[in-house]
Amino acid sequence: MAVNYDVVLVFIGESGSGKSTCINYFANFFAGTGFSQSTGYSNVQVVIPNRLFSCAISGYTSSERNVNDKTKSQTMQCNDYDFVWALDGQNMRIKIVDTPGFNDTDSHRDDNNIQQILNKISSLPFITAIFITINGTYSRLSTSVKTTLDQLRSSLPDSVFDNLFFILTNCTENERNFDMRLINDYTPDQQRIFHMQNSLFSVESRDFVEKNPKNARRTEMNWQDSIDTITDVMAKIKQTSAASTKVFDVMRIKREQLIAHKEILIAKQKSLLEISNALKIERDRLVNAQNNQKDNQNFVTNKTIERIEIVKKEYYSTICTEHGKVRVCHENCNLDYHPQLNLAHFQRCAAADRSGNNCRHCKCGMNQHLHTYEIPVTNTVEIEEIIQSKKAAFDQASQQVQSIGDQVRQLDVASNRMKIETEECKQGILNSIGELKKICSRFNFAEMMSTTIKKLRQEAKVASDLQAKQEFNKTADAIQQIIQHSN
Repeated sequence: MAVNYDVVLVFIGESGSGKSTCINYFANFFAGTGFSQSTGYSNVQVVIPNRLFSCAISGYTSSERNVNDKTKSQTMQCNDYDFVWALDGQNMRIKIVDTPGFNDTDSHRDDNNIQQILNKISSLPFITAIFITINGTYSRLSTSVKTTLDQLRSSLPDSVFDNLFFILTNCTENERNFDMRLINDYTPDQQRIFHMQNSLFSVESRDFVEKNPKNARRTEMNWQDSIDTITDVMAKIKQTSAASTKVFDVMRIKREQLIAHKEILIAKQKSLLEISNALKIERDRLVNAQNNQKDNQNFVTNKTIERIEIVKKEYYSTICTEHGKVRVCHENCNLDYHPQLNLAHFQRCAAADRSGNNCRHCKCGMNQHLHTYEIPVTNTVEIEEIIQSKKAAFDQASQQVQSIGDQVRQLDVASNRMKIETEECKQGILNSIGELKKICSRFNFAEMMSTTIKKLRQEAKVASDLQAKQEFNKTADAIQQIIQHSN
């Protein structure tokens, strides 16, 4: 069954700021319980465990870590605590929301904590007040306080600043070390700044207080001062108009969109680098293939050879029939033309030896000779010769030029498309930043992305692969470029 609350209070603060202790003080205020010299701690109840109370009272649970480890935020997630406050004969229903602490030694948790807070507040019906707890013993030189305030300032919508309250813990107004100028950006209403010496749970043991009258007296005084402060706080709360939580939901959605855009940008930047590297490799291969094609394009060469052709002359000559028409024994013979075999006739040919029976040139019998006008003539001619090895290399290179060229063109198209998508993603981030700044004028994208950039740079340093180094550095560069454009 849904409960209709009269007051909703949200506590936000740095780890170790005393936020959980404050809530325990409020719990005792609403219940009418607390510390006194006579009862000691026996009449104190806690809804959030601490070193003196290891368990919360019945009906309350929390997500506290080791309550003795002060180096880490104890609150791991947002927790609700419901109370009933009897006032002037009426019961007011109070909801207090405890949130994870900022500036945890696990620094990467801060952004998640902010998102948790936005998620939680956006689910509330309304907000009466947001309490920012600050350890008043910190000096103005405390880097952690400044960092925490900057994170809060860049995470809270402008519209809720009329509902901000400040509680400086572990101090009185006279004992405060904290420099109030650090919260000038919040333009705080002086009537909404309170001090609480909430040291009830800071001792090592109950005996340290209960068995020492001086300590018990001092503790009771501090307790009563804190109760008086809470009385003043609640009086101011009654005069405060509740704020809508819709703007937190809008901011939550915008932050989720921004984070999603960031993750998409990292993925697209990685893809773009992979395409660029592949394109470079293919272009180098294309140049090599084109060079091979050029080197082997002259695979045809001219060659000079001797060729015998049968040529018809104006004169006749003596040839040997044993060799066909490729052997001239006596060119331009002066004997009477005789185209048939006739030993007696050719014994008188100049080609005959002394006996007249055989040819001095071909050694065949002269009875094998005759006259003809067609004789063989040796000419030199040039012919084209294909160098097969060069032709094979040229053909292979030509195929590579075609296939690699197609691949380069496809990668060019993919690269241009990815560049457009990357720029659209960057623009989406800038748009989200602009929309967030309309809600939260001090929204700090640089602070939000600092951890991401630092991680990318660190990954680039330790990466052994050159491409991975380029990927991490280029992605970090892209985010830093967006930061510059968003300022």
